[in-house]
Amino acid sequence: MNYKLNNSAKAANQKGGDIAALKSLLPLLATEKKDLGIALVAIVLNAGTTLVAPVIIAYAIDTYIQTKNFSGVLWSAGVLLLIYLVGLLASYTQTIRMGTVGRRVLYNLRNEIFTKLQQLPVAFFNQNKVGDLISRINNDTDRLNQFFAQALMQFVGNFFLIVGAGVFLVVLNVHLGLAALIPAFGVFVVTQLVSAWVKRKNLESLQTLGSLSAEIQESLNNFKVIVAFNRLDYFRKKFNEVNANNVKTSIGAGIANTIFTPIYTFASSLAQLAIKSLYSAY
Repeated sequence: MNYKLNNSAKAANQKGGDIAALKSLLPLLATEKKDLGIALVAIVLNAGTTLVAPVIIAYAIDTYIQTKNFSGVLWSAGVLLLIYLVGLLASYTQTIRMGTVGRRVLYNLRNEIFTKLQQLPVAFFNQNKVGDLISRINNDTDRLNQFFAQALMQFVGNFFLIVGAGVFLVVLNVHLGLAALIPAFGVFVVTQLVSAWVKRKNLESLQTLGSLSAEIQESLNNFKVIVAFNRLDYFRKKFNEVNANNVKTSIGAGIANTIFTPIYTFASSLAQLAIKSLYSAY
């Protein structure tokens, strides 16, 4: 029977596989509903305070500062301080709650993985490298921990920020709001086109890391034989080849994971330029 791990890039790029993977994680979140609910409320509050603060500042400038109403300025400053304190408390709460959820989910997931490994036949371990198993257990589960503790929280928070900012822009001025939102559609299209390439680069990095772990493990197991036959040069050559390949794929994965930052920055600059151009035309 075939007990090989599925490491193909084709499987990694299938949307159905992603959905199935998310569904398989839902049972691990069944006991975390309370913390997830509190974290969601905190994320919404944090996003709300981020959106409301500029409105208070604009209102204070237009209403109190221009009329030199210093009591109104102090009142606005007090309200703004309260909003910032609420945002600080919400940010602290969401970080603590999601970090706790991530650690507990990681703990339960690793327990299930070790239980499953103990139930697998010997043929499974004969057909798979030790390094691949170590990579799956350590690196993949750590990625899941980062997803629950950081990525998921940032995604939900940024989602509310984008939607709220878009609504505010359109309400304030339809033409300027649409001009600011047009680059967002371009970013969405680029993200869809590039995401498959980013997945493939990350998969290649994980595979080479597994090969490096396997090479180190096998060399340590056979180190006495290598020393007895004076083949340290062979060990050094094999290790350098695997390590060089791992460095190459790690650099490629790093570039792929950071490529979105300049794209999003460029889109933001385009939106600001479009707003300034249209505003000067009014």
